[in-house]
Amino acid sequence: MAKKIDIILRSNYSPKTCLARLAEKIDIDRWTLFSLSGYGGNKPTLGRIEGNEFRLHKRRYWHNSFAPVLFGRVTEDARGTVVEAYWDTWRGPRVFIRIWLGLAIILGTPIFLASVRDAIRFQSIAHDELWIGFVVPIGLVLWGFLFPLLGATFSTHEKEPVLRLLEQTVLAARVATPIRDRSWKTSLDSWIG
Repeated sequence: MAKKIDIILRSNYSPKTCLARLAEKIDIDRWTLFSLSGYGGNKPTLGRIEGNEFRLHKRRYWHNSFAPVLFGRVTEDARGTVVEAYWDTWRGPRVFIRIWLGLAIILGTPIFLASVRDAIRFQSIAHDELWIGFVVPIGLVLWGFLFPLLGATFSTHEKEPVLRLLEQTVLAARVATPIRDRSWKTSLDSWIG
């Protein structure tokens, strides 16, 4: 399934100028021990710029692996620069949830089916605790779907300040174009922020 571009902006600045102005407004998201947020600096937005790509996310003082990160790129246009960006989470949490769901399904299915078989036959050794065979496998799978949703929900408010910073920094306006498929993959999607 093709990924969509969430944001398309147009700026009159050159791509190099857009990225230089953006670099002035953010702190590099580099881990440090002596900071309450875990990152050096004091600017409210963190990020990284490499080549014509960037990533931006809000500085927070609590850990949320499923918080939104804005990945984007700038390309030259006849009238200046086009900024294309999309929201996603870090690669590490995405991979972790896939592994979690895979293991929950692989390990939970036999337990669930054995519990169903025992419930039909009334032949369970621990008949009083038969409900555990139903609840635990289903709960593990549901948790794999709900946990990322909870993390994203708690951080929904972080998108607007990051987007506002990007628009104001590169003096860009949103382009009213139909939603396009993304034909590029960012190189800034690291395992953990």
